[in-house]
Amino acid sequence: MALLEIRNLSVNYRTQRGTVHAVDNVSFDLDSGQHLGVIGESGCGKSTLMRALVRVLPRNGDIVRGEVYFKGRNLLELSEDEMRDLRWSEIATIPQASMDSLNPVQKVGKQLEDILIRRGRHDRATAKRRAVDLFELVGLDVERLGHYPHEYSGGMKQRAVIAMALALNPSLLISDEPLTALDVIVQHQVLEVLKQLEEELNLTIMLATHDISVIAQACDSVVVMYAGRLVEQTDAKTFFSEPAHPYSLGLQQAFPNLVQPKDILVSINGYPPDLHTPPTGCRFAQRCPFAQEACYQSDPVLTSIRDGHLSACLRIGEMDTLRDAARQPHTWLQTEASRLVQQNTHNGKQEPDAVATQHDDDTILRVNQVSKYYQIGGGIAGLIRGQKRQTVYAVNNISFELKRGESLGLAGESGCGKSTTGKMLVKLLEATHGEITFDGIDLRTLHAKNQLEFRRRVQLMFQNPFEALNARFTIYRSLAEPLIIHGWKRDEERLERIIETLERVNLRPAEAFLDKLPHQLSGGQLQRVVLARALVLRPDLIVADEPVSMLDVSVRAGILNTMKALAAEMGLTTIYISHDLSLLQYTCDRIAIMYLGQIVEIGPADEIINNPKHPYTQALIAAVPVPDPKIPSPPLRIRRGVPRPTEIVQGCPFVERCPEAMEACRHIAPPNVQIAGQHATRCHLYGEHADSPKLAPIAAEAIS
Repeated sequence: MALLEIRNLSVNYRTQRGTVHAVDNVSFDLDSGQHLGVIGESGCGKSTLMRALVRVLPRNGDIVRGEVYFKGRNLLELSEDEMRDLRWSEIATIPQASMDSLNPVQKVGKQLEDILIRRGRHDRATAKRRAVDLFELVGLDVERLGHYPHEYSGGMKQRAVIAMALALNPSLLISDEPLTALDVIVQHQVLEVLKQLEEELNLTIMLATHDISVIAQACDSVVVMYAGRLVEQTDAKTFFSEPAHPYSLGLQQAFPNLVQPKDILVSINGYPPDLHTPPTGCRFAQRCPFAQEACYQSDPVLTSIRDGHLSACLRIGEMDTLRDAARQPHTWLQTEASRLVQQNTHNGKQEPDAVATQHDDDTILRVNQVSKYYQIGGGIAGLIRGQKRQTVYAVNNISFELKRGESLGLAGESGCGKSTTGKMLVKLLEATHGEITFDGIDLRTLHAKNQLEFRRRVQLMFQNPFEALNARFTIYRSLAEPLIIHGWKRDEERLERIIETLERVNLRPAEAFLDKLPHQLSGGQLQRVVLARALVLRPDLIVADEPVSMLDVSVRAGILNTMKALAAEMGLTTIYISHDLSLLQYTCDRIAIMYLGQIVEIGPADEIINNPKHPYTQALIAAVPVPDPKIPSPPLRIRRGVPRPTEIVQGCPFVERCPEAMEACRHIAPPNVQIAGQHATRCHLYGEHADSPKLAPIAAEAIS
């Protein structure tokens, strides 16, 4: 008997517009010890399915049909008290916003002990011992039990939430997007924790995500959801080698791959159907490049291809041919959704803007020995708590140049100084030391009367599209505001520019978006609006801070393709800030790797990815999960945890985590060594101290 059996489960939401059929007739089994990945775009029903299993749906959610058997008991027939006893003890969940799941005013250890006492009926002494065991299990320092959540890094919070989920030894762990917005090092560490749990506890895991590389590294089986339906089910190896549904093919072609980089990422045009009134035929037909007339009339059912491999596609017998065609990006331009986009495009070819001319020798941005320091603590509150005033060295003496039309990626872990650097480049922050020159203008001496023109030419795309727009402004007003500020007085001229810009970012027909509010748009549409707002003034430089970190894989591909095309068309100079090197490899000409406020390696994107020199760059690349279960992620040879940047390191900032550390690394700052061409690194392995004896205790301690 399977640990979990789901039969014909359907979940509806009651809304003002009518009933939303969020999960429709879903059935599958989950065996003990199995790691199941649930894949699909936002709105496909993943989170609703997870919530329905433990019966924590919102008030307007109803389970209208189906059965859910857990260890032979139908969970849908249990009383609320029986279900409450089952949660935590038998079925535990890691919610989607797990980084916000901790009480900010209570120490983490106290929160964990309360769960053990109230739900597990432990006494306080036993609960304290169990809390220590749980922190050791997930790789957290037990001293951190006495700290508050704000004293934890993102990865530490994630592991603490996993520890809480495991507190009462559940049989099933349900995890909803557990790695969203984490940097690659932390993501790798959390994946290692999940693998460790599999080995030590034989834990059964159901993991929902849109990141297929996470599925490849963490799961042994896969179910694919689209528009509330299950469209494919198989083991992980078969899913990546022989996917049998066009939607699965599209997801794989949309995902970047460091090992096998793609020239063009596929964007599945269009959006899932409105589940208030689902279509009568295949729900993916309008976005499918292989759809035939029958697909719009007949609703396909899950059909067995071979033992354990099911797919809901009318052309299942032709799948070998369809797989070959799906690998060609132009195939995905032949969908019904693509044709609708083309029909709504204005006639006539758009010409590049006059500001876009690129010159090979034209340097538009120079950053010379720039530093940014913050003062924290002190004051009356600090005196009361006994805390001294401290300096945070966020950015330390970085230098680089950027030519007109070039794209540069800034990569590194959270807290390395990427976003601070981006804000200094757009003059939202003033540099403490150093010089930033934009098109010959020193930003330190930029006169107030010239700042308005600078703001027109340099724009910032914020990280979170859901918070970057005023929730009370229509899309028209959000885009009109910068035009009004910059002197566009005529309504018809503003409207013409806004419509042109919306269409440039593939929001068509543009007129349909003008009067909408942000909450009426999807995440991908919101990100395109944020891009349109940055472009509406026709800038020369755009700094994009994690522009796609919160988006689905297909939507992300569409945004990246749009930004690449616009950069080429308009001659934009772009700086991408991201922790995902696979994205930077696809979008950037050069990549700079930052660690503790310093650039430790910089060079052409392909050189950085294929021939990394600095041990930290090597660790970042090793941490990027590959969407192929045949290529497991290698173990990281660096110690966990980025030190707090509250003091200037005399030697190499990476010395305490580096497996290659030498005696010189502690005391002497590494030189900037030119490897070849534009490729340079700051590391003693390539400098005059390369032959120094290694400091064995450092190297041994650093390897995790």
